[in-house]
Amino acid sequence: MAMTLKRPLLIGGLGLTASLWMLDTLGDMPFDGSMVMGAIALGSGLWWFKQQNKPEIDFTSPQLAVVSRDAVEHTLGQVDSLIETLLLEFADQAAALQEPVERLRQQKTAILANLERDRLKISLVGNPATGKSALVEQLKAAWSPRQMVNYAELTLGNLDEVAQADSEKVDVESDLVLFAIAGDLTESERQTLQSLVAKGHQVLVVFNKQDQFTPMDREVVLERVRSRVQPMGIEVVSAAAVPNPVKVRRHLESGEVQESFEQPTPEMAPLTQQLTVLTSDSALLMATGLRQADALKLDVITLLNKQRRQKAMPVVEQMQWIAAGSAFANPLATLDLLASVAINGQLVLDLGKIYGQKFSLDQAKTAAGTLAELTVKLGLVELATQALGTVLKGHAATYLAGGALQGVSAAYLTRVAGLTLIDFFEAQSLLDPADRQLSFDTLGERLQGLFQQARQSMALQVFATQALKHLPLGNPSSAPSPASATGALQ
Repeated sequence: MAMTLKRPLLIGGLGLTASLWMLDTLGDMPFDGSMVMGAIALGSGLWWFKQQNKPEIDFTSPQLAVVSRDAVEHTLGQVDSLIETLLLEFADQAAALQEPVERLRQQKTAILANLERDRLKISLVGNPATGKSALVEQLKAAWSPRQMVNYAELTLGNLDEVAQADSEKVDVESDLVLFAIAGDLTESERQTLQSLVAKGHQVLVVFNKQDQFTPMDREVVLERVRSRVQPMGIEVVSAAAVPNPVKVRRHLESGEVQESFEQPTPEMAPLTQQLTVLTSDSALLMATGLRQADALKLDVITLLNKQRRQKAMPVVEQMQWIAAGSAFANPLATLDLLASVAINGQLVLDLGKIYGQKFSLDQAKTAAGTLAELTVKLGLVELATQALGTVLKGHAATYLAGGALQGVSAAYLTRVAGLTLIDFFEAQSLLDPADRQLSFDTLGERLQGLFQQARQSMALQVFATQALKHLPLGNPSSAPSPASATGALQ
């Protein structure tokens, strides 16, 4: 009861719904959409002015342009802040969170320790027949022993043709990934490179077996590869670990011509020179540290969102049953819309508070209006009514009760809207504060996806059965009016 009194948008919206229902019943007023929206604005005005002195959420943070130790420590500082937020928001679950939090803190300590390593980890990967084994042998022979033995650890990996799975085979702790190719870049190789870069890996493409091309073709291929990977921030070097034997003719003093095949010297200089430059400072170590810190940050956010979702779901369930009762009692579709906007607006406020994203009343109304508009545009009202109508036909007695279908449909659409908002807030939490946007225009795809996912499962039938229990179907004549439903909330 006390919780509901703190929901002015919900109480105001349902109260207005009740008033408009009574006036329309008495025939004392013409009823149109403009009056509804005006009523919403008027009813929420006082509360809005009271909220003006409250600070809005600050979505700003310093942006670090280069990978440095400061960047790593900045991200780890965010990890500390997120852990503190987790412990503060869920202080009542401190015992259950102790083990995962301790594990996260140990990972943070390990990341800082890894920044002091004096040994790099380099992975060499590529599709079959790109000459990886030969490259490893030549690197051990051609690159400085200090760099290869005492300073760097080189691992060898095979990539398959399925690009999306390939990047998973790269050692996550690799400071540098050498990506071997033996010709023009294939689409699967390009996708694997994109995946590696997206995960924060430092990558160097090695165009091996270049000797198998003519000088002109070699330059054409090299330029084509560079043009495709440079937008990803990747450099390309050429190499020939095991050049093909070349035919050599020798003219002997006797006048005879002797032909033989000779093994050319491996061409490794461009690669070894580039490796020397890349490993000359701590940049690779810092990049690895930042990647690990970002991954740790994601783990903390995932844990925080898991706890928040457990807290958010009861809010969604409460609002969906309020929507069911309101729609069951309202005889007018336009009043249904008013109640829906009020309920969705309150959902935005309540869920935003749980996810640490405070909204003004104006922002909540905009989000609720967007949800209502998308629901209509996507045809979800009709689809929900059709799908639930089919399910409810199995409940002959309740299906014929006035407003039963409308009540169950309203509850279902409110639940989908709530899950969409939870999905939206969780996606926002994965972004840096400066990149978060308070625009709800992207909700359409999430809304439709969640609706179709639930519609195609048995969950719809289970939900309908649960929803019927929240409707006063025993005696239709005793069904509450919107006024009584609103009063019960208080």
